[in-house]
Amino acid sequence: MDISLDNLTDKDKEEIIHDLVEHVVKTEEEVEEKETRGGKTTDLKLYLLDNQGFEIGQLNPTIEFLSSSDNTGKNAKSFIADHVIDENQVSEDISLVKISTPSANRTDDFIFIQNNGYLWILTTERKEWAKKTVENLIKYLPDVERLYLSSEALEDMVEDLDDAYVSGFTAKYHSPNRTRDATLVFHGAEENDLDKAEEAFQARPTRIEFDQTNSPAAAIQGSQANDGELSIESVKDGSEAKAVATLIGLSEEFQNKDRETFEVEYPAERTVLEDGGFSVNGFTAIELTDPDRDSAPNLAAELQEEILSSNQYDMGRWGEDTIFVHDSEHQEIFEVGLEPPDIILYARESTSALSLRSFCQNIIDEFDSTYSVQKRQNRIAG
Repeated sequence: MDISLDNLTDKDKEEIIHDLVEHVVKTEEEVEEKETRGGKTTDLKLYLLDNQGFEIGQLNPTIEFLSSSDNTGKNAKSFIADHVIDENQVSEDISLVKISTPSANRTDDFIFIQNNGYLWILTTERKEWAKKTVENLIKYLPDVERLYLSSEALEDMVEDLDDAYVSGFTAKYHSPNRTRDATLVFHGAEENDLDKAEEAFQARPTRIEFDQTNSPAAAIQGSQANDGELSIESVKDGSEAKAVATLIGLSEEFQNKDRETFEVEYPAERTVLEDGGFSVNGFTAIELTDPDRDSAPNLAAELQEEILSSNQYDMGRWGEDTIFVHDSEHQEIFEVGLEPPDIILYARESTSALSLRSFCQNIIDEFDSTYSVQKRQNRIAG
């Protein structure tokens, strides 16, 4: 992938994505000959990021600041020292970012697009190099974070996709009260196989592959992962417009479900009254419910050992059922209510989706993958 500014000038996001789709177009014969998914083939990747302040055109000064700041971590400084990162702004909402790796004598290209409060990063670079370059850059940039959806939301999105069906998936199971972990990888799967995987192993999907027809034949092969990565692996010649619409539609639906799950619309606001008392308005809670166990008598200790002991968190207890958590990575505070085996996160005045999403992801990825995630909110605290 070698993109110049001339390739992007005066184009909107649909036109740019259409150009990128051309990199994965295959003839009908090539599609039929392709027996397996994945491998070292070129695919079009789109990373979806929450954007809490990053501005197109400000990457170069941000990298310069991070390289000299005493607050920047060792790994981030090492990454910056080993790469040359250069952003060229194309328009108010679009830029071309080149990440060079001198030790490997290569440069990888990425297109940044600001979209309705989110940041999209698109590339057709190979996965192994995207992981070494832009996926690390995302970790170290302030104000951005990859989106994250529950397995249920991931399944809903594929079910709602026109002319598409599940053709494979990766599903994981992890629970602190069991000795067994499981990772299931299916290619050539059918939709019912997702239900069978959950019934047999309580394993829930983290990545779903889908095939989409452009009547009558399969025309588009793609996938979506719950950590905000969408990809289009192949597009049959003549189905480019449908592939563009699919990628944009899935991205915007991913954003909608992220808002529904994690956005704090009604933060808790404390008001001091004339008589010296106070009132609290605004209520947002994220509920982690229905784990694969009936009780959890040691839930507080398990959470402390598996999640809250990491460098990201400081904690304090209030009684038996409430934990105050400071997320040092996002500089936010929230409460954790224990209703074993369920866990409830309560937003405080300064809490945003960043810390709530991150905590839920840590719980599901590292602690117990069998939790479901749902938000409750109210303008007036009950």
